[in-house]
Amino acid sequence: TLAHSVIIRTDQPVKQLLARPDMVGRMLKWSLGLAEFDISFESRKALKAQVLADFVAEMTTSTTSEKNKWTIFGDGSSNSQGSGAGIILENGDGVLIEVSLGLSFPTTNNQAEYEAFLAGLRLAEDMGAEEITIFTDSQLVASQVSGEYQTKEERLLEYLNLIRAKLAKFKETEVKHVPREHNARADILSKLASTRRKKAGNQSLIQETLTKPSIEKTAEVMHICAVDEQSWMSPVYNFLKSNTLPVDAKEATKVRKRACSYVLLDDKLYRRGFSIPLLKCVEEARVEFVLQEIHEGINGQHIGGR
Repeated sequence: TLAHSVIIRTDQPVKQLLARPDMVGRMLKWSLGLAEFDISFESRKALKAQVLADFVAEMTTSTTSEKNKWTIFGDGSSNSQGSGAGIILENGDGVLIEVSLGLSFPTTNNQAEYEAFLAGLRLAEDMGAEEITIFTDSQLVASQVSGEYQTKEERLLEYLNLIRAKLAKFKETEVKHVPREHNARADILSKLASTRRKKAGNQSLIQETLTKPSIEKTAEVMHICAVDEQSWMSPVYNFLKSNTLPVDAKEATKVRKRACSYVLLDDKLYRRGFSIPLLKCVEEARVEFVLQEIHEGINGQHIGGR
């Protein structure tokens, strides 16, 4: 009942399962139902030392290294109907992000490929990736980035310099060329953007529009999701980060219930619904900044339904 605290000792990773950012359907329903009760999970102590050590080692590997290791699939498309880029980002924990990026400015096919490459790097950087493997079906882009081909065209050289600056921010990077048939999903997303089709019912698909070439940007995007001590997100953030609750019992219960609708990814707080994409939480001090970006049209058609 709500009047009692319940401690569940188990050798199963229940807490990790209930905190997954991509929960849908029955799992999410169970998580919301359990949030009504004051339940905490602890590891079962009646385990042999070696079994416990193996369990800790296994869980540490999946939560610390795999989550920072991301794979990127990118593809650009330019035709008479328009230009677009498709990006797929996924990690070892099963987090999958798909982006269909429309390009509302004239581009060649090679420039569209570079825009897809850069969009993937920006997304990986936002997710806190440390090790990335990038797959592209453009032999030219893969060879120029790796240094096998020279870049003579001035505009492509600007793209290449920007990409190399981005790659330097990651601990490990690898660029691979794959045949188009092995990059089919990203190819479909790029064509979805370039043909300006209506939004599909796939809720995991993010559709955005880039209004100007990446090489024309003069400043880096400001990160707006840091959590400080005075933030409205602090109680939920502290509970998810270190299982810390307010001293007041009523407030603690509220935080437990509220935390069920949020998840931490790379130390950033996101709100989740019944499906992805996740919604990044913003501090009150950054609200005016975000509104200003929206009014300036930086988010393109992603600011609302069409």
